[in-house]
This record gives sequence, structure tokens and C-alpha cells, in this order.
Amino acid sequence: MLPIRLLERAREIEDWVEDRFIDSNGIFYTYLDTKTGGPLTDASFAVGQTPMHLPGTEDYTPAEWHNYENCGMTTAAYTQALLYRHAVERDSTALKRARRCFEAMKYNYELGKQLEEGFLPKLYGNRFSEQTSTDQVLYVMLALDHFHKFATENEKREIDRMIVNLIGFWVKRGYRYKYFWHQDMLWPLGRFPSLLLMGCKHGGDAIFKTEYDRLLAMGVNEGPIELRLEPKLAGDYTPSPYELKHQAWLIGELEGSVSMDMMELDYLLRNDPHNRWAPNWKASMKKVWDEGKLALAPDGTMYVHVLVDMKTHKPRRPEPEFFRKSEGPQDWIGFCYASGGRSADSTFHARSAVQAEKHLHDPQMRDAARHIIQSIDRKGLRSYYDPERYPPELKHRTELYSGDATANWLWAYWQGRHDGVFGEDE
Repeated sequence: MLPIRLLERAREIEDWVEDRFIDSNGIFYTYLDTKTGGPLTDASFAVGQTPMHLPGTEDYTPAEWHNYENCGMTTAAYTQALLYRHAVERDSTALKRARRCFEAMKYNYELGKQLEEGFLPKLYGNRFSEQTSTDQVLYVMLALDHFHKFATENEKREIDRMIVNLIGFWVKRGYRYKYFWHQDMLWPLGRFPSLLLMGCKHGGDAIFKTEYDRLLAMGVNEGPIELRLEPKLAGDYTPSPYELKHQAWLIGELEGSVSMDMMELDYLLRNDPHNRWAPNWKASMKKVWDEGKLALAPDGTMYVHVLVDMKTHKPRRPEPEFFRKSEGPQDWIGFCYASGGRSADSTFHARSAVQAEKHLHDPQMRDAARHIIQSIDRKGLRSYYDPERYPPELKHRTELYSGDATANWLWAYWQGRHDGVFGEDE
């Protein structure tokens, strides 16, 4: 039997998305239950399991939290995939679906007015919450910026208004806002130059350009923002007892750090290529990639956590192990546990590689993107693999399809088609 072509797989995944991942308002679910194929319910969590449920979300059930935690990111990433598909195929269905995604992001934006104009809430239970994050804002603003070129005149005015207010929300607060258990958190300043540049592009106040120049002069983008390993190698952190025991640094969740840095750096290089910091931005892309690829598994997935030997700097897969809070970092729900499990969120790395490759022309990035997309099919788009590596209270993590992995698979493939990483006949 001949292997399925990537184009056929992309069609299959998009059909699945349209059938299962899209809610009544066009929002893209963050997770699906692999047991039912639909969004999560209270029955998705067995007795004794400990689903993620963070401070500040007590008014929402675990299912409501899981279904919508990253809905801004997933909806925006799917928008990007559809726009690149339309650019490649000139397909009216792709543009129609992208327009529906725009309406969904607008719906999300409008709900945020319950706090104030420009606030982008996480829609737990498909309703307003006071939680947000700059990764959600980054994804949505970039998708709106991309859709602008395909929008009607009325839609363009709406997009300009939304983008200006979305970044304005952060500027007027000095880049501070609460985040779950943090009540007044200063968000990493290096995340904002790309958003400020977007605000300038879409007709924002002159303060955005002033802020853009000020933050760059501070050196906030002198190097990568989200690196996890380099600060440890540089001696900025004291090894935890867990790390001393294994004589290795523990790093994890690299898909988020790699993908955010790549999105921001790509936008800056495309829209301000002659800036004096541009050589640093390209060098940062290489650093981000070199760190992120440590998590990639041979089968095209990624390891959720990686141990990096203190002497050789070589990565290895950790064995499943609990450790006390005093011994090492805890995860989102307070568990100190290194599973060594795999995840299909390697598709973030594939999309990041596609974006960086056009600036750096690095064949290793191209090869990695191709390997990941060729290796993961629809049924493999899971949040976590390897249930045998998880204790009963965490095993539900291996029973989730990942909306993030799914949307980024499609984005990586269609931008890769557009940029020549993948061929039409594959």
C-alpha cells in the first residue's frame, strides 16, 4: 500500500477539525476527549484524577477550563493555516472558513469589553473570564494582521481597531496584568516589540513607535526571550536537588517558548528588516532552534521534559519520577513529576522551523519540519503519549487530542507549501 500523501492527510485533518473542533461560535477547542471524540465533559475525568484547575478559575469546571484554555491560540493558528491554504490553492472554502475564524476572534474580543476594550479573555466555558495571556494576544494579533490583506474594507477597519486596542491595553498598564496566582505580574518585555510594531502598522498612536524604540533601546530583544536552558548553563540558576541527583538540567514545555520567540522574531524581520537589531534577531532564531530541538524525539514527537547533562550538554529522556517540591520545579497543577512522556506538540517546532528557515536557510530546520509533519497523522495529534509513564491521577493527560498540535500541524504544512518546504506531489 502506498503511503498517504501529505496533501490527503491535510484534507483529512481539516475535515476532522471542521467536524469536531469548532464550537457554535467558531472557536477552536483546545482539547478533545479521545474516548468520545468530542469536547471534554465532567465524565472525561475519572475518580481520583487531578485535572488542571488553576487559581482564578474556580468559577469554571475542569472541562470548561480544558476546552477553552488556549482557544485564542488554536483559533488564530487555524486562521493562519487557512490563509496559507487559500494562498496556495486559491480555494474559496479556505477563505470562507478563515473569515468565520475572524468572526470568532472578534467574538472573543467583544466579550473582553466586559473588562474594557482591548482585553482578550480566555473563554472558559465559552464565556468571559478575567484571565488572559500574552501568547493568546500574540497569536490573535498575528492572525488578524495576516487576514487584513484578504479582508473587506469594513473588516479592515475592524481589524485596525482591534489590533490598536489589543496592544493599547498592555501599554497603558505598563505591561502588567494578573496571571492565575500572580496578581500584578510584569510580563516579559521582549514579547511586546512585535505587538507594538503591529500597532504602528495599523494606525496606532505615536506612543506605540516611541515604546517600540524604547524597548529595543533597553535591549529587550538583544537575545531570545523564552530560552529555558541557556540561563541554567550561564549559572543564573542554582541546581535543584533533583538536578544534582541526575547531574543534568531539567527543561520542559519547549514548544511554547520556541514558537512564541519564532513568531515574534519572524514578524520583526519581515516588517523591520533594516533595524540595527536585525542581526541579533536572526542569531536569536538560531539559538531558539538549537535549544528547542533538544526536545525532539526520533519518531517526530517531542519529549515534554528533557534532562541535559551538566558536563556534556547532551539531552536524554528522563525516567518517570515524582520529587518533592523542594527538589525541583512543579508543573501547572502543583505536581513535581517528570514523565519522560512524548507529545504531538512537536508540530509547534515544525511550524517554527518553517518560519525560521526562510530567514536562515538552514537545511536542518527544513528536514526537521518535514520529518515531524510526515511522522504525525490525525490519530497521532495527542497532547501526551505513553500512559504507562503517568500515575493514575495524571493519566487523563494521555486521553486528550491537542487542538494546539492540530492547528499547528495545518499551519506548518500550508505555510510550508507556500514557502516551498513541502511539494505539491508529496
